[in-house]
Amino acid sequence: MKIEPGKYLFSKIECRDYDILVPFSCRKTGTCCSVYVPRIPYDDLEVLVKYLGLPADEFIADYQFYYGKKLKGQAVRCPFLDNHNLCRIYHHSLRPWVCYLFPFSYGSEVIKTCPAHVEHHHLLDCLVAGEKECNVYDSSFCPNLDLRPIPEERWLGILKRFQSVPSLPELAVAFVIFNEPELMGELMAMRRSWE
Repeated sequence: MKIEPGKYLFSKIECRDYDILVPFSCRKTGTCCSVYVPRIPYDDLEVLVKYLGLPADEFIADYQFYYGKKLKGQAVRCPFLDNHNLCRIYHHSLRPWVCYLFPFSYGSEVIKTCPAHVEHHHLLDCLVAGEKECNVYDSSFCPNLDLRPIPEERWLGILKRFQSVPSLPELAVAFVIFNEPELMGELMAMRRSWE
């Protein structure tokens, strides 16, 4: 199976003979965005303001004010957050990569204020604990995006380890779709038919 870079956030556990993908699912709490303002080029700001239907001059001035505070080392709420702590440009193609790749863009330490990142690391720790030889990469730096399927005889043990850590249902579905040997065979066959 080939994973499209930039489409999903995940960690890849490269074992000796197979790979395990651990998807990341943002909980959209707004915690990360309540203390950070990303750098957005002026031309992109103009497009985003038009997309949101906001008064351009006023919003761009606010953005520049808050970004200036961020440059001085202050924790500042992103002006793209709405009143419900949801990103208003979450699905827009001009959403900054630093935002898209968060928390992987932040470094290797666990962001304790991000419940999804804490859960993700619990899953990684649990899955790595059962492997003798492995390397872990995140989706922002994954040197090999070709996925080697998990052998069927190993799948149930890996699935049980995954299920031992509470997670969101959509995360469990993504984990199975990315990793289940029978589904992987079907997905690889479909991909070959498209090429």
